[in-house]
Amino acid sequence: MLVISDPESPILGQYDHEVAFSVSDWYHDQMPGLMASFISVENPTGAEPVPNAALMNDTQNFTLPVESGSTYLFRIANVGAFAGQYFWIEDHSMQVVEVDGVYTEAAETDMIYLTAAQRYSVLVTTKNTTTANFAMMASMDTVSKSSIML
Repeated sequence: MLVISDPESPILGQYDHEVAFSVSDWYHDQMPGLMASFISVENPTGAEPVPNAALMNDTQNFTLPVESGSTYLFRIANVGAFAGQYFWIEDHSMQVVEVDGVYTEAAETDMIYLTAAQRYSVLVTTKNTTTANFAMMASMDTVSKSSIML
């Protein structure tokens, strides 16, 4: 990820730490073969190829040590090829403050949805306890466009 710091950011001073990480899909096949089957007369519905795995920060075992009672600015990017991802943090809410490089009025949510190539920045204040770990979850969107009925 490339992060450009804005000296005039409206959220400066609202967080203690800044962390950037990614979510993505993973295919065992090379992209040229995936694209050939995706853009093919043998794929009349335009269904995207199904990923073999979902990754967070290029791994399936991402851990992030945090300080209790601190506010974090999480910059999250979906660097995947096709799959959208749901993201949430167990027992925490988030304040969305930026989407795709555009500052937004802070909006509280429990979950965000990142399409491929999309970025969000969220403020998260960690619980003021060290008695538990809270999972950061990313889950691929399993509903393909071709299965949606209008």
